[in-house]
Amino acid sequence: MLHQHHQQYTRGSLDLDGRQLANLESEDLSGTSLQKISLYNNCLTRFPEQIFHHRDLKVLNISCNQIAELPTEIGLLRQLQMFDFGHNQAASIPAEIGELRELKYLYLSDNGFSQLPDSLRQLQALCYLNLTDNKLVELPTALCALAALQELRLYNNAITALPSEIGLLGQLRELHLMKNRLTTLPSEIAQLSELQVMDLENNAIAYLPDQFCQLPKLATLNLRFNQLSQLPEDLGALSSLVSLDLRANRLSQLPTSMAQMKNLRRLDLRWNDFDHYPAVLEPLIQQGCMVHC
Repeated sequence: MLHQHHQQYTRGSLDLDGRQLANLESEDLSGTSLQKISLYNNCLTRFPEQIFHHRDLKVLNISCNQIAELPTEIGLLRQLQMFDFGHNQAASIPAEIGELRELKYLYLSDNGFSQLPDSLRQLQALCYLNLTDNKLVELPTALCALAALQELRLYNNAITALPSEIGLLGQLRELHLMKNRLTTLPSEIAQLSELQVMDLENNAIAYLPDQFCQLPKLATLNLRFNQLSQLPEDLGALSSLVSLDLRANRLSQLPTSMAQMKNLRRLDLRWNDFDHYPAVLEPLIQQGCMVHC
């Protein structure tokens, strides 16, 4: 007799995505040897405890369900390398998540998290962290201890400031902070020497520190929908910048140093307060930059 869920097993993996399952049968997660489990886009309200029998599990996707609690037993899955718990209904993360020392990719988006456990600092293999669409009002310093982190996504929270320890993320390549409540950035942001993409759209940033101009690899910068009335005089030192979006700020002039931006190919200045065409735009256009103003 065929099982009613028609499980899809493939060499140590179980795929039950998109089945509208509210519960799992005991046979679904039988055994102890699965290395990949995907239960994406179902109607689960409880975390299936049988998952914890599979101690060699490397990939677990249980996103897009209605799970209200992440059990402390999550710390038993010490071989886990990718864990997606996004789009659920949990309000807290157990400290035991810090036991997942092999974890490289962690998705915790769209829950109800307002705080994070300090034990997250123990995830020293983590290279990707997604905490978007939560209720964070600050960036815990524990996250700044993640030495291997390359991509950090925090958009659509309520973060008002970044800690000075942000500069410790020496391997960070992408920082996504749009739709928060930032008013400025710490000077230590200049220590992010590998940073290539920074998205700060839709905050309340009125001021950028001079040290901001010391990011040697920054290629894409989105500052649209902020409250900038001026830019650092040495902005042109961002020599790797390819795309700069400054739409919907309060700018009325640009620093002359921007003429040094030899790699800039896109500059968007629409919806600012310019009463004349900034002279610095001419050399940029001659160098091949597409300017929108």
